[in-house]
Amino acid sequence: MKLETNEKYLLVKKYLEQHSLVESNITSFNNFIEKRMPEIVEEISEGLPKEEDIEVKLGKVRVGKPLIHEADGSPNHITPAEARLRNLTYSAPVFIEITIKQGSQIESQEVEVGYIPVIIKSNACNIAGKTQEELQKLFIDPLDTGGYFIINGNERVMVMTEDLAENQPFIERSKGKLMLRLFSRRGSYRIPIAVTDTNEGIIELSFSRFKNIPAIVILKALGLTKESDISSYIGKDNDSLIVNLYEYANLQTPEDAMMMIAEKTSLQGTKKEILDRVKQRIDSYLLPHIGLTKNEREEKAVTLCKLIKQFYIAKENPKSLTDKDHYANKRVRLSGDLLADLFRVNLNILVRDIQHSLQKIQKRKKFYSLKTIAKSTLFTHRIESAIATGNWIGERTGVTQNMDKTNYLAILSQLQRVASTLPGEQENFLARTLHPTHYGRFCPIETPEGTEIGLRKNLAILAKVSTRLELDEKKFMDMLKQLGLKRETGSKGSDVFFNGRFVGNVGNHETFTKELRARRRIAELPIQMSIRYDRQLDTILISTEIGRVLRPLIIVENGESLVKEDTLDEVKNNKINWNDLIAQGMIEYIDAAEEENCLVALRKSDISANHTHLEVDIMDLFGTVTSLVPFPNYDQSARLMRGSKTQKQSLGLYAANFLCRVDTDVSLLHYPQKPIVRTFVYDTLNVYPSGQNVVVAIMTHEGFNMEDALILNKASVDRGLARSTYFRPYTSVELKYAGGLRDQIEIPEKGTAGYRTEESYRYLEADGIVYPEANMNSGEVVIGKTSPPKFLSESREISVKARKEGSSVIRQEERGTVDAIFLTENRDGNKIVQVRTRDQRIPEPGDKFATAHGQKGVIGMLVQDNDMPFTSRGVKPDVIFNPHGIPGRMTVGYLMELLCGKIGSLAGRIMDGTGFQNTKIEDLEEQLKSLGLRFDGKETVYNGITGKMMEVKIYIGTMYYQKLKYMVSNKMHARASGKVTLLTRQPIEGRAKGGALRLGEMEQEALVAHGASLLLKERYDSDKVVIHICTKCGYIAVEDNIHKKIYCPLCGSNENEPVEMSYAFKLLVDEIQGLHLATKFELKNKYEQ
Repeated sequence: MKLETNEKYLLVKKYLEQHSLVESNITSFNNFIEKRMPEIVEEISEGLPKEEDIEVKLGKVRVGKPLIHEADGSPNHITPAEARLRNLTYSAPVFIEITIKQGSQIESQEVEVGYIPVIIKSNACNIAGKTQEELQKLFIDPLDTGGYFIINGNERVMVMTEDLAENQPFIERSKGKLMLRLFSRRGSYRIPIAVTDTNEGIIELSFSRFKNIPAIVILKALGLTKESDISSYIGKDNDSLIVNLYEYANLQTPEDAMMMIAEKTSLQGTKKEILDRVKQRIDSYLLPHIGLTKNEREEKAVTLCKLIKQFYIAKENPKSLTDKDHYANKRVRLSGDLLADLFRVNLNILVRDIQHSLQKIQKRKKFYSLKTIAKSTLFTHRIESAIATGNWIGERTGVTQNMDKTNYLAILSQLQRVASTLPGEQENFLARTLHPTHYGRFCPIETPEGTEIGLRKNLAILAKVSTRLELDEKKFMDMLKQLGLKRETGSKGSDVFFNGRFVGNVGNHETFTKELRARRRIAELPIQMSIRYDRQLDTILISTEIGRVLRPLIIVENGESLVKEDTLDEVKNNKINWNDLIAQGMIEYIDAAEEENCLVALRKSDISANHTHLEVDIMDLFGTVTSLVPFPNYDQSARLMRGSKTQKQSLGLYAANFLCRVDTDVSLLHYPQKPIVRTFVYDTLNVYPSGQNVVVAIMTHEGFNMEDALILNKASVDRGLARSTYFRPYTSVELKYAGGLRDQIEIPEKGTAGYRTEESYRYLEADGIVYPEANMNSGEVVIGKTSPPKFLSESREISVKARKEGSSVIRQEERGTVDAIFLTENRDGNKIVQVRTRDQRIPEPGDKFATAHGQKGVIGMLVQDNDMPFTSRGVKPDVIFNPHGIPGRMTVGYLMELLCGKIGSLAGRIMDGTGFQNTKIEDLEEQLKSLGLRFDGKETVYNGITGKMMEVKIYIGTMYYQKLKYMVSNKMHARASGKVTLLTRQPIEGRAKGGALRLGEMEQEALVAHGASLLLKERYDSDKVVIHICTKCGYIAVEDNIHKKIYCPLCGSNENEPVEMSYAFKLLVDEIQGLHLATKFELKNKYEQ
C-alpha cells in the first residue's frame, strides 16, 4: 500500500526514481578510473628524469575487473558477497604499458603493477549493470546502494571532505592588515600565494620560498617590463600604483628583475646559475595552475595584475572581504579526487623503484624480466592500508570509516556525509553556523551534537556534487570571442576568469552572461558549468571545477515558470523524465556562486517579474533522513536534530541478504512495519522499514513513566512488539607457520596448554566446530582450535602437549543460538570458519525507544494486560507516554502524527505527513468526526485496576515507534574477582574484556559520607600489598627469601614493621627509587590517636 501523492511532489519523485543518492561518489570513481588515471600516468611519465643509459616511459593504463589469484594460482572473478564472506579485498588489477630504452634496445610490455580497490556498483565492478534477478542469484541485495569499498571483508565508506576552493582569491584581514590569498593547485600539490602591502604602499608577493618580493619586480621578471602595460592590465589608477611603478622604474629587463629577486632571497652562485634557479622557481611555484613552462609567463603576469586590481578594490571598499563560509568558496572532495592523490604518490614511488632496480641490474650485467621488476606488492599494500585505516597522504586521518550497518537509513546517511577538515576541538563558530548558501545543498537539521556540530553535514535530497566535465577549451575560447571577449592590452570592461585563469575582458557583462546561460540550457555547454557576475569586483567567473555543490532549480522566464501544467502531465504519464526536463532547458543545476545572480521563488504564487528561478519543491532543503520525518515543520529544530539521529539508530532490516553474510554488531527487528503516517520520500526511496505502528496514550501511570520513561503493555510484547534478534559473529582462521607448522581446528586434547573444562567443549562435533541450533552460554567453545608453540627451545621436542589452546568462546555475559556456519578459505588457502550466533531480545525495562520527533526514552515498566487502562471501545494502548514530555519540548508534530495515525488506522489509508504542505488541524478534526470519534483525538478511558472511569479525557492515537540499538542486554555488566592489569595489578576495565566496575572518586565520597569505612577498605583492597618498612630509618626493607630474613639495606637493621598499601603506590615508590631518590616513611602506632 502506497501513499497517494498529488502533482506537487511529482518532480522530486521522478528525480529519486531515476537517480541514486550516492551517484556523485560513483561517478567520481568512474572518472578516476577512466580519465584521471591515464592523465596521472602521462604526467609522471613526462616528469621522469632522462638518464643517459636507461630511459623509462609509461604508456597506456588499463584497469581489469575485480579478481583474486587463489592459492593454486588460478584467477577467480569475485563478487562483493564472496569478498565479504572470505575476508577478501574487492580490488582490480592495474596494467601499465612500460617501455624501457637501453642504448639502441627498446623493450615494451604491458605489466600488472598492482591492485586497486574498487567501489561497489561502479563501472569497474563485476555487478555493474546487472538486473534484479541476476543480483539475487549472486546473493546481493538489489537495493544495495553501492558507493563503498570492501577491504579484507570489511565495508569501508570514503567520507566526502570539504575544503577551501583552489585557484581563486580570498581577501581577508590578517593581524589587522589586508591580504589577498590564493591556493594554486596543480596535481596533488597546493602552493599558497599571498599579496600584501607595506606601510609605504609597496605591493608584495609571497609564494614558496620567496617571501615579500615586490609584485612589480615579479611582473617584470615574467616579461611584463613596460609600466604602461602593467598600468593598463591592473586598470586602477591610484597613488599606490604610481609609487610602486616609480620605485622599480630602473628595472628595464626581465634579467634585472630576476637578479633583484635573487638579492632579496640571498641566492648564491654564478649569474647563469642564479637566473636558471629563479626562472625554475617562477615557472614551477608561481601560479602553477596556469602552467609550468616559460610559455605561460605572460599569462601569469596578466593574472597577477588582475589579482592586484582586486586587492586595490578591496582596499577602497573594506566590505568586499571574502566570506570563507560562503559555499562558492568551498569544494567537496569526492572519492575520485582522494584516490587520485593516493595513486599519484604511490605510482611515483613504484616508478622510482623500477628505475633503481634497472640501474642495479645494469651494473651487474644481469638479465631481467620487466614483469618481475614492475610487479609491486607494496603498491597494492599501500593503497589497501590507506583505505583500510583512513590514514591518507598529507597526514590526514579518518578519510574512510567502517560502514554503519544499524539500518538502511544509517547506510544512506553515511554515504551522503560531508566532513570538514577543521578540528572539532577548536571553536570555529562561523564555520559551524548554518549559512544561507547551504539552502538546498545541505540539510539544515542533520548534524551531530557535541564537538562535531556543524562540521559534519549531510547533502540535501536533490543536491549533487559536480564531477569532471568534457569541454574542448579551444572551442570554448572561440565561442567566448564570438560573444565579445577581448584579450588586447588596453581592452576595458569586466574581467573574465575561467577556472581561476584570466582569459580576457567583456564590454557588456549582462548580454555576455545571458548568452552563455542560454547556450548552457540548450546543452551547447556542460550543464554543470557555473557563470557568475561579481558586481563588487566587476568580474565574470566561469567555472567547471569539480567539487562544487549544485542544486536543481526550475527556470523562470518573463515571470512564468517553464514547467507548465501540461509538462507535469507528461511527467506523470512517463512521457518525459527528469533528464528530459534538463535537456529541454526547463530545469538547470546552479552552484552557490551563480545563485548570487539568481532570485529564487519558493512557491509558484510568489513569482514576480524579477524572479529567475523557482524551487523544485518546497521540502527540497532537507536531507534524506530528515525528509522522512512526518510534519517536521511543527517540531522544534533541536528535537528534529535528535529525531533524525534516532532514525539512524533504530533497528529494522539493514540488508535483504542478511542470511548469507556475517556482520559485526547488527540486529534485526522481527516484524518491521512501514509507517501509517509517512512522507512521499519514504515510498519513492523504497527504504527498508525500521519501526512499528503502536497505539499510544498520553497519560501518567503510577509514576513509572516519569522522566521520559515509557510503559509498555506486556500483552503487546508477548504478541511480538519490538522483538529483535542480535547477531554476533565468531571467526577463526587456520594459519600456516614456518617449518611446516599450522593451526588446527579440532577438539583440543586434554594435554593442550590452556585446556578449558571438558564441559565447555561439549557442543563441538568431530571437526571441532559447533553444530547449528546449539544453545550456548558464556564461556562455551564455538570453534575449537589449537596452535603450535610460538617459541621452540632446542631441548624440548614438539609434542601434543606443546600445542596451545586458541578456541573461540562465547563472550562473557552473553548467550546465543548457533544460527549459521560458513566454511571458506582466504586467498592464501587458509581455512576460515565463521559462526554466526543469534540471541532473541525481548523488550525489557531499560531498553531505549524513540520517535522521529526526538522524543526518546527507556522502558520504565511492562504492565500486565488486565491492569492497562482501556477506552470505552475496549482499545488498550501498547505504549503509555508521559504528557510532561510535550509542552516544554514543543514537539507538536508528535501530536499531529497521533491524530493522523488514528485516522489512517480507522479509514484504512496511508496518511501524508510531508513537511510544509499546510496540513490543517481543522481538516483532521472533521475526518475524526466523520469516523464517529471525538474531534480532538481524546477518548474516555477507564482505570484497568479499579474499572472506574477517569475524570479527564485521554489523548490517544496511533504512532510509529522505533526500538533503538541501545539495549540493556548489551550494557548489563557485573563481576566479582577477575583479570588484572600486569603493571598496576588493578582490575582491568571494559565489559568486553571481562573487566571490573570502577569505584570512582564520587562513589568513594558517597561511602565516606555514610561512614562505611570498612566497606571502603575492602573495596580498595583489589591490589593490596604488604611491605616491610625499617622502624629506625623509615626506608623500605628487603626480603631475603634464601636466608629467610628481612633487613634494611640502608642501615642494616633487622627491626621492621609490615605495612599494607596499594600496589599502585608501591609502584610509584619503585619509580621514584629508580630516579635515585631515597624514599623514607614515618611510622606511627595505629592504636595511638
